Amino acid sequence: MTNDEKKQYLKRFLTAKRKSALIAEQIAELRSLQTSPVGFGDGMPKGNKHNDLSGYMAKLDALLCELEAEKEVQMIAYQEIRQAINAIQDATEKEILIRRYTLGQSWEKIAVEMGYSYRHTTKKHGQALKNFRIL
Repeated sequence: MTNDEKKQYLKRFLTAKRKSALIAEQIAELRSLQTSPVGFGDGMPKGNKHNDLSGYMAKLDALLCELEAEKEVQMIAYQEIRQAINAIQDATEKEILIRRYTLGQSWEKIAVEMGYSYRHTTKKHGQALKNFRIL
């Protein structure tokens, strides 16, 4: 397996996490639009305008199901990735992979948090990828 394939494998958790966050934002926006007083007009009766909640509930239910499925994908990916990372012997390499692929930290932040230079951090990352094996 190439390093690029290993990176793609490791990025699955953060990708699922971003998808979950996006779906949660869509749910919040849908709820906000449904409960917002904007668009209710002047309060005067308008005749035959149907304003039931069935369309809203159908959209909300679909988004909630999608969020649940994405959260499950996220949790499975997290467990698989953490298990594979924990199999690495070198503690520094392990920490770099955890910070990068489960916490989503930038190279700069990882270097500062660990007390290494940027160059040393990326070099150790390369070594960690060489030692990384998918279980």
